[in-house]
Amino acid sequence: MWKLKVLVVHILLLGCMMNIYFQSTIVQNLEPQKTLPELGLKPPADRLVVFIADGLRAESFFSDNCSGVPHIRQLLEQQGVVGISSGIAPTMSRPGHIAIFSGFNEDPQAAITNFQWNLTPFDSIFNRSRLAIGWVHQTVAEYFTRFSKEPPMFETYRGADFSGRFMTDTWVYEKARDYLNNDENIRQLQNATQVVFLVYLFDLDKAGHVFTPLKPEFRKKLYATQKQIRKTYDLFESAFNDSRTAYLMTSDHGMSDTGYHGGGTDPEIEMPFFLWGAGIKRQGPPTEQNFTANDHGLQLPLQELNQIQLAPLISALIGLPPPINNRAPLPLGFLNVSEEYERQSLLLNVLQLLAQAKSVTLRFERSFFHKWLPKYEKLDTARIASLPTEIEHLIATGYVKKAMQLLLQMSWWARQCLDYYQDYYHTPLLVAIGASFLGWLFCLVVWLMREFSDQEPQPKMGLQTWATALMLLLGSVLECLLFLQRVPCLTSFYLLLPIGIWTMALAERPLHGISIPYPLIHLAWTVIPAGLVVATSFMNRHVGLMYAGVAVAYNRHGFRRPTLKFFIWLGTVLLPSGFMIVKQNYSFELMPSEYVLGFSMCLAVLLPWILGHKHQMRVWLINSFILLIGIYGIYLSENNLEVPLYLQVAFWAFLGYAFLSVPYSNADTPESRLHLISFNLIAVHALLSLSTGSLFNQMMITEFLLSHEIHSEINQAKNNAILETDEPESDSNNENASETTQKNEENPSTPLEHLKLSYHYAAFILFYFYLSFFGSGHWLFSFAFKPTTSRLLISNYSPFIMTALIILKILIPSIIVISGVYTFSAYARKKSRAVFICMFLISDVMCFYFCFYVQNQGSWHDMRRSMDHVVLTNIIVILLLGCSWLIKSFLIAIKRIAIKPPIIMQVVMEGSPVAGPTYPQFDENILN
Repeated sequence: MWKLKVLVVHILLLGCMMNIYFQSTIVQNLEPQKTLPELGLKPPADRLVVFIADGLRAESFFSDNCSGVPHIRQLLEQQGVVGISSGIAPTMSRPGHIAIFSGFNEDPQAAITNFQWNLTPFDSIFNRSRLAIGWVHQTVAEYFTRFSKEPPMFETYRGADFSGRFMTDTWVYEKARDYLNNDENIRQLQNATQVVFLVYLFDLDKAGHVFTPLKPEFRKKLYATQKQIRKTYDLFESAFNDSRTAYLMTSDHGMSDTGYHGGGTDPEIEMPFFLWGAGIKRQGPPTEQNFTANDHGLQLPLQELNQIQLAPLISALIGLPPPINNRAPLPLGFLNVSEEYERQSLLLNVLQLLAQAKSVTLRFERSFFHKWLPKYEKLDTARIASLPTEIEHLIATGYVKKAMQLLLQMSWWARQCLDYYQDYYHTPLLVAIGASFLGWLFCLVVWLMREFSDQEPQPKMGLQTWATALMLLLGSVLECLLFLQRVPCLTSFYLLLPIGIWTMALAERPLHGISIPYPLIHLAWTVIPAGLVVATSFMNRHVGLMYAGVAVAYNRHGFRRPTLKFFIWLGTVLLPSGFMIVKQNYSFELMPSEYVLGFSMCLAVLLPWILGHKHQMRVWLINSFILLIGIYGIYLSENNLEVPLYLQVAFWAFLGYAFLSVPYSNADTPESRLHLISFNLIAVHALLSLSTGSLFNQMMITEFLLSHEIHSEINQAKNNAILETDEPESDSNNENASETTQKNEENPSTPLEHLKLSYHYAAFILFYFYLSFFGSGHWLFSFAFKPTTSRLLISNYSPFIMTALIILKILIPSIIVISGVYTFSAYARKKSRAVFICMFLISDVMCFYFCFYVQNQGSWHDMRRSMDHVVLTNIIVILLLGCSWLIKSFLIAIKRIAIKPPIIMQVVMEGSPVAGPTYPQFDENILN
């Protein structure tokens, strides 16, 4: 039952965090404004053609007097407006397209899906237009067609449709040429108005990632792309020879010098834009900035816009109202139109912004307590309703300039109003989640101390107490207040969440005694390990040093009388720690990643033999064979060759064999079962690895196994010294020193000793989990898990299978470590619930900290990192709890037998077996 409670509470806490930071800001149920033709005004253009050069940054466009775009330069020398559109992070394809065609910066809710799609419908210029036609990538088309009742007429392609690297721009040009050369198509569109064409050019973005924008190959691709734009422009001019076509060339995002985007640096957020054709005023509004347009020194004005302002601008150009979710003010001075047309366009823009502000304001004013609560003072529903009449009055009395100033001021107030009310419950929700975490931590501590009670089961207070009655009363009152305030249902639920968690926690208190004894011990054992992980997540250059320090401190007494095995263990500590230090602080590679992976696969077979592990011959043969063909599969994958189906079947078969063979094997001792688990799962991990992750984890697991042996020998030597001092004449006591030491360690006599030992194993397991996580490259270089993890098992894109395999790869080292802990410690097996409650306490303290520092805007990498912090610390112990159940199923087949000490390091010690620790006997009843 406690496991179900843990799962439900963590789901609720994660949902509360998502509701705080990633709830949608898109206002629903709005009506579009009237079109300009409906107001009796003829638009300056009938059709709009938008060229999106994906990944083109402003610096590449304007460098060397625009020499990289000579065909476009011929146009901008004679007509149009040129400038820089400034976006915001995250600089990715979807946020850029949403900004250009919908007029708002990407909804924070889209971050949940990695900016692939949005859960909330939104409007775009394609929905407002009478006809939308385009030639785009399938992913770009899905940005605007997922929720559209009348989806645009987009011809789409996918990357898999082409055998070459840079072929998509040619495909787009050929499709546009075929469409425009069809007389029937042109005849149908000749008299059509409010038509939007989208020409999406993807090759430049790929070239930037492959070559970086500084390389000659990128400039060569830029030349080809801008030539395709000019040729397509000539096709449109030839097909519609009526001077009623307007054109926009821009980019969805820029790119850094290293070929990446997603952050907020200037090269990533600054994109060029070029507006020309029908209805565009030459050079645009007055500006103080200029740029050199050609080699003859021609100076032209350099305009600046926010990327989202392109949406209302191009909407007004063809007589459309702005998209209903637009949040950008209309830039003035760009259109070659009358003052009345520009004024009416601005009015439609402001009315659309005020419609959104009115929606959120009206929801607030309908609440019962709105007169006594803070509100946005500059706008209310009455002020919004009076604006059209006030504008008409100012224009009628000749105060046109004042009317325009009022419209601009109202536009600014409307955007402020939206931000104010959409974050209205942000602070109360933060307080609620903080109170929920504190209540949950209190409940965990109460559960933990119950594990060490002499009474079985320990009686608890239950719900029939004054404290729980008071909480229920408080919850009822708060629920009534939230209902009267008309707080959204989901927000109300999470505001009430701490009431439910604290009620559960108070009901779990023991009937007798204090609820939380040893508070300082709990504080130290939770805050210190959690603080170390939090610190290393931000300052990860020193993780290797921390690992070496903790490992050496654990076996520090071994320096007093070092043995050969101790020095071998010390080497196994220095290897992975040095590996992490080098990888985190230096970017060079001694050899290609596929060579490192091949070596680690060979080592996965050699290392058990070096350590003296005993396996049946069929185990050696099966694992060696699968790793051998794994090396062949890596060779095929690295050379862009498809892995044959029969190899994929073999890899899947071994994946099942690696787990299912363990409980049915002939390994009848705890250490032999542990060695088999380690051998099989390291082989699986190697098949799922991409580079150095498998090599590091093999070194770490070797250190883990040797560390326990060294620690046991140190304790045995310490106990022998004590016995020799106290009773030097008694030899029988010396013979039983190891057994006495282990018995004292594994059978604590007081609740405090139980508590410390449970925290010890909890911190031990989490330490090795995060160590393997860091050492595999996560939280160090990139937070995006590469889908090629599954390259040997599947050929086609399958997100669910890929995600499952990535999770398996992350958990394999921890499965081996927990198996080792259960093998070495009878206490850890018997008190596994107490150990896992301690792990939940440590992990939830980390999550409690991270939940106040989640980013829902800015750099995509920073957003993703903050989300990963919260999600990982929230769910990892739940996943490890599932691993514990799996491990017990591995070990349950072991019968109660006499166990001999294992022979470790047999080969390294040149044939001289060294006795390791005495392993405890297993009891199936403990594992059940």
